[in-house]
Amino acid sequence: MAVRSKALIMFALFITILCLSFPATATSSSDVDFLYLTLTWPGTLCNSEKCCMPTTGEPALDFLVEDIKTYNNQTGEIVKNCKKTCQFYVNMMKDYINELYAHWSDLSCPCNNGLENWKKTWCTYGQCSNLNQHDYMQTALNISYHVNLLQVLVVNRIVPSSSTRYKLQDIQNALRVNYGLSTHIECVNPWWPIWQPRKSLLSKINFCISKDGKSIISCPFNTEPTCHDEVWFYPFTSNMLRPCATDSAGLIKMPTEEYSAV
Repeated sequence: MAVRSKALIMFALFITILCLSFPATATSSSDVDFLYLTLTWPGTLCNSEKCCMPTTGEPALDFLVEDIKTYNNQTGEIVKNCKKTCQFYVNMMKDYINELYAHWSDLSCPCNNGLENWKKTWCTYGQCSNLNQHDYMQTALNISYHVNLLQVLVVNRIVPSSSTRYKLQDIQNALRVNYGLSTHIECVNPWWPIWQPRKSLLSKINFCISKDGKSIISCPFNTEPTCHDEVWFYPFTSNMLRPCATDSAGLIKMPTEEYSAV
């Protein structure tokens, strides 16, 4: 009897250690309740750090897609890395590859063609969604076109400028009128002399999207504010991008086999 009790105790201890070592996490598409699209403003990015012209295509003078995350509504946490291995098929995007070059550009240095950024997003978040790779990547483009974010701000007299700052409340109102409660605003706040007003730069605007990728929805959670009461919205021009050597090294060559993996 004592031997059996000892065995039960050891088994319970083993299960406890196992649970502590491998805590329960959201790791499958069934755990994803909505998508979270981040559009970034290059004018702020290129004023804050170096930017480089991509090796293929030219970025639109507009908000650019940064990524599209997968979220769990119950936990309020990002769902990611759902699979141990990942295959990324370039040919699945051949019908909108030029749109990716323009609207999902990677402006980081050194110059690149954006492929690694797209692959990282798909492997980290996309495989957790209920969408295939083609539809997942296209969802980011479709929603960015649909919201037409820069035009909405301009219509509301919030125009990129190096000499004018805007009230955060005015930006929030413009977004709320057009998109309801589907957005979250992010700013970067660079160091500034203490005797001068603090400076917030409009950096990113996030949209909550239904898990099927077809519509924007009210965000089920709030975020900590990162913007001050007044916000700068710097212009973005192509001459802010450092040029790179022009050769064919950056081109993405479509594989001859259908849906060849990268």
